[in-house]
Amino acid sequence: MARTDSEIAAVAAAQFHEHGINSTGVDALARAAGISKRTLYQRFGSKDGLIVAAYESLDRPVYEMFTRPAEAATDDPAGQLDALFAGLEHAVTMPEFRGCPFSNAAAELADPAHPAHRIVRRHKERLRKWMRVRLRDAGATDAERASRQLALLWAGAQSQALVQRSAAPVRDARSLARDVVREATVP
Repeated sequence: MARTDSEIAAVAAAQFHEHGINSTGVDALARAAGISKRTLYQRFGSKDGLIVAAYESLDRPVYEMFTRPAEAATDDPAGQLDALFAGLEHAVTMPEFRGCPFSNAAAELADPAHPAHRIVRRHKERLRKWMRVRLRDAGATDAERASRQLALLWAGAQSQALVQRSAAPVRDARSLARDVVREATVP
């Protein structure tokens, strides 16, 4: 049975996350997807086209992997923000954790005009917007600023958890995030 473009993009996303974008050649991508290089080029035009499709395929699932459980945990907006960081604490303990796939892509794609950077920015902004809405709903006086602070804590926690191979940075970030929310929502 022939693979769909979505299936091929998902295979590519997994390969890029496991091995790196620049270290994963077209031969390896075609082999992993069970297609020929010719099919890959026909469907995506180039490796860059496949990179874009791969990160498009990750965007919504990665976002929902963290936001849905946080929303299901509680109706309280501040509690949802705390649950978001709790989900990250769990994620960084998984053996397959290799950091944020979007931050990794941004670091690997040296050309700032690469079309995948648009997807990375959109993904990061979507999560920050989710944070901003909860902050606003919790009564934050400056939800924009507080959401930037939480986004920094989120990104830094992922990076440090990867470097240290520990959940401790996420626990620290979670504690700091509680402080940001508390300070942002004090009348």
